Amino acid sequence: MANKFNRRNFLKAFGATWLIAQLPLWQSCKETNLFEGYLTSNQTKILQQTLLILFPSYKNSPTPSILKTPQHILNYLKDPYIDPDEKKFLINGTNWLNEIAQEIKKQNFWTLSINEQTELVYHIKKKNWGESWLSKILTLTFESLLLDPIYDVNIKEKGWKWLHHTPGIPRPDANNKYTSILKRKKENVIITRLDQL
Repeated sequence: MANKFNRRNFLKAFGATWLIAQLPLWQSCKETNLFEGYLTSNQTKILQQTLLILFPSYKNSPTPSILKTPQHILNYLKDPYIDPDEKKFLINGTNWLNEIAQEIKKQNFWTLSINEQTELVYHIKKKNWGESWLSKILTLTFESLLLDPIYDVNIKEKGWKWLHHTPGIPRPDANNKYTSILKRKKENVIITRLDQL
């Protein structure tokens, strides 16, 4: 009985610490829907909660808010070169997760406790769509952890520092980052030398 009580107290303390660590991310989402025009406010809540479950704050690990993972996901949704079906799948996953929450817990996903939300994330992992959807979110999270800060993620190289990662050289600059290269592609610029990048 004593072990159960101690475990319960530990989980409560862990949950409270986790919530406090995530307040900046929740506050920024509460003030404005970053994904306005792409996700509803409820879809945004589901995505944010799923991010925090898949990549929780642990010791010195950077949080999705520090990495600016939500901004990276928004850039992904805005990118005209990404397959529209891939974007639709990312958005639909939030609806499907909420449908599972309503089916199993009789509540919306964002109203559940963190333990119940985590349980549902583990539940959908067993489904084909769930595994693919969670994999996509993790991929975007890892990208925000590893991309150069020029892309407005991995601020102050916190992801690299946490991983003890040394980036490759040359690093991108304003002329050779993804969006600039795509713009030149639109203009049909033929690149024949590396210094033209």
